[in-house]
Amino acid sequence: MNRDKTVTTTCCIAGGGPAGMMLGLLLARAGVDVVVLEKHADFLRDFRGDTIHPSSLELMYELDG
Repeated sequence: MNRDKTVTTTCCIAGGGPAGMMLGLLLARAGVDVVVLEKHADFLRDFRGDTIHPSSLELMYELDG
């Protein structure tokens, strides 16, 4: 991965977990130029998304449609 890449954006979100990705989605849908940064190259960690509340999942399903 090239760590020297320069990116210009309106909004930068630190963390690609459930909250960061949800915020990135909502901002992008609102027309905001957004970049989500995640320090890990993979998403194989066990805890990622393990604590999403059922009502949050319902909201995600609504946003997908």
